Amino acid sequence: MRAPSEYRCAILDCDGVILDSNAAKSAAFRETLATESAAHVETFLREHRRSGGVSRYVKLERFYREVKHDPRWGAETAAALARFGECCRRALATCPLVPGVERVLGTFGRLGIPAHVISGGDQTEVRQILGERGLSDAFASIRGSPRTKLEHLADLRDAGRLPAASVYFGDARSDLDAAEHCGLDFVFVSGFTDWPEGASVARERGHSVIRDFEELLAAH
Repeated sequence: MRAPSEYRCAILDCDGVILDSNAAKSAAFRETLATESAAHVETFLREHRRSGGVSRYVKLERFYREVKHDPRWGAETAAALARFGECCRRALATCPLVPGVERVLGTFGRLGIPAHVISGGDQTEVRQILGERGLSDAFASIRGSPRTKLEHLADLRDAGRLPAASVYFGDARSDLDAAEHCGLDFVFVSGFTDWPEGASVARERGHSVIRDFEELLAAH
């Protein structure tokens, strides 16, 4: 695993990488779907955890169209998105930061290494939460859904802002796949992930694994 100073650009997922928020988001989905069938909700939550990094827009539409088979899926999805947004904002305002993330962002800042957030979370919400928590200035850009992670990486590359010596810190399969697709170094953050097999999959594919950023900094 390279030292942070060896990179020219850093990409960070948000949930489970910057914020210890995966459990809070699962709880927010459960609250959002509190009036639905318990069996349907458990099916949804299993899929939610399996598909980390996929936007809420896709997940909730799938719930109403493919799990519940609701003919009013459009209106139901829109109402659920509004409920989930409110639940999420409350949860993300107070959830802990991943240990060491502020220190590593400070290191990137002192070295002039741009850092970008690419999240499966709603872009407006992620920007608001990181702003309220005093982290916005640490990032050159903060990007989220409804655009996908691959679309955001392509935007950065097309703008000449994704040099070869770039690293992607993530905790979901979507992060690993996006990093590999773009030829980036990938570091799996294992301490707060919803993907229990992620660390072993990352190692099998030749990637580094850290519990949190304190571990990364201690190694260098």
